Amino acid sequence: MAGDSDDMPSPGFVLPGIRTAVEMALVATIIGLYGLPTTDPLVLGVVLLTALVGMVVVLFWGLNRHMRRWIRYAQGKPTRLGIFD
Repeated sequence: MAGDSDDMPSPGFVLPGIRTAVEMALVATIIGLYGLPTTDPLVLGVVLLTALVGMVVVLFWGLNRHMRRWIRYAQGKPTRLGIFD
């Protein structure tokens, strides 16, 4: 079956990794632009913690999306899902 012309290409790692990195940077930038014009150290800590938590959420969302594609690839199903998958 490895030589069949019906084989689907395996999901790559580079493009999903770049997409996840850009999404994480956008989350951190948006939160930073919204909350960093402050002089209070407590507010600064909350803003940085919120940015960190947001980046971790986006990272695990991206990993989950990529794992679903690999699972679908292993099952022989199409790996191209909808826009939010």
